[in-house]
Amino acid sequence: MRKKKQEKADGMWRLSFTPVLRYNIIFCALVLISTLVGGGYLSLRRMQENTRSALTGAHALVSSRIEESVTLLQSLAALPEYYDPQVAPLDKVRKLDQMSPYFGYMMICFVDADITVYTDGAEPASLASRDYMQRLFSTGQFQVTDSFAAGADGVTLNYTVAVPLLDEQNNVTGCLFCAIYFDEIVEMLNRSAEANCAESILIGSEAQIMSASNQELAYGDSFTDYVMESVLWGSTADKLEEQLLSKVPGDYWSMKDGKLYYTMYQRVDNTGWDILCSVNFGDVFRGIVPGLLLVAASIFVLGFGLLCLLQRYFVSQKKVVDMLVQSVGELEKKIYQDERPDNVDFNEIIRLTSTGLSDGLTGVVTRTVFLNQAEAQLQKAKDGKTVALCFVDMDNLKHLNDSYGHAAGDTALKSVGYILREYEKKYDGVVGRYGGDEFVLLLTDLDDEKELQDILEELVLRLRGEVGSGGQNIVTQCSIGVAVWHKGIGIDKLIADADEALYFVKQNGKGYYKIYQD
Repeated sequence: MRKKKQEKADGMWRLSFTPVLRYNIIFCALVLISTLVGGGYLSLRRMQENTRSALTGAHALVSSRIEESVTLLQSLAALPEYYDPQVAPLDKVRKLDQMSPYFGYMMICFVDADITVYTDGAEPASLASRDYMQRLFSTGQFQVTDSFAAGADGVTLNYTVAVPLLDEQNNVTGCLFCAIYFDEIVEMLNRSAEANCAESILIGSEAQIMSASNQELAYGDSFTDYVMESVLWGSTADKLEEQLLSKVPGDYWSMKDGKLYYTMYQRVDNTGWDILCSVNFGDVFRGIVPGLLLVAASIFVLGFGLLCLLQRYFVSQKKVVDMLVQSVGELEKKIYQDERPDNVDFNEIIRLTSTGLSDGLTGVVTRTVFLNQAEAQLQKAKDGKTVALCFVDMDNLKHLNDSYGHAAGDTALKSVGYILREYEKKYDGVVGRYGGDEFVLLLTDLDDEKELQDILEELVLRLRGEVGSGGQNIVTQCSIGVAVWHKGIGIDKLIADADEALYFVKQNGKGYYKIYQD
């Protein structure tokens, strides 16, 4: 009972805006969820793009370095002085030493037919125990080795490219080899990985990790052991090892330590190496989310703005409802609190139910009700019909009131209201009292503008006449501004155009009509 009393306090019915607010919160939550889901989907797509880009870049850089090394050594090997036994080995070495820093190599060396390497300032050393030298001298094909320790300290890592020296009978008389800095290859992997938020790993011919952008991976560890620590989709550790050995490029998804990865791999040209590039879902998602959250925030702001507009509309409609509820309350009092219900004045009851909806003097609807009904009429207007709004203004109401009293003015207004209501019913429209002596009449069932003009001619004559009051005949007339409705025009614009046409009539003689022209 207390709640009902609160809802009807002061004769006002308190309509709750809470459901609208609740739905708006639900909408915002759905937008946020959709943003996160959309971000997840975009992240999966971006993972594949970044991985492909990182692999393409790393593969191009490393392959290019190997290819240019082979090309350089083959060009030098084509010079007769390097396979001519009459040229002293140290003379060959000195020329090669001058080239090493220019082309960015740790060293470029000469090896004779006995697989002995010569170095300026040091004793010759045998390389006969090196597998790649055995393969080169037995096959006559150039060789690219995995990284290994070399140099005087025995710990410096490098990669070696070697090409044979062939005589006129294609017999191997020695070879030239260059050592590529280990850090140079690592820098290539890091450059491509950092540009695409990826991790790059270089795998040797025996599936050992030679270098990686991820510092947690140690040199020489088994890549197979590393993969077996992950959960793979689309492949297995054995299948992956088989594809690497067969030089078949591919990709797979994996989960490691709760993180989702997408990996692609490809063989480096002219080597036994494979490059694998991986992208972590979390890294990509964190890069995408800020932009998506900005979009979501924009939607929230627009939603809040719409909520404010709805609240304003809600408040305006609530006023109409409050007036109706107040009228119903008065009706209840009239029926249930009358001491003599048998003598109830039902005409008075009918009047009470319309209070707030219609003008008590003229019988037409109030301005607020007119605006709502007119807007609804425009939305359901029939195609092919002419729709027009008439802004009617009494020309001499103030003179009537001042000269003959307000009773005369009220009589004149009642007469205008009566005539306009007749046209309202006849042409499927609605009429309302817009102000003190102003009326608005919407007609929606006109065949064409010719019929509109005929009606206006008739209406002007009917609104011009005499009204009897206090034994006197009072002359009255009205000016009319008219606007023809077209789709896309709202009721406010229609009233403004009609008001402008009315102003023209007022400035040019009064007592007639004018149709607004753009």
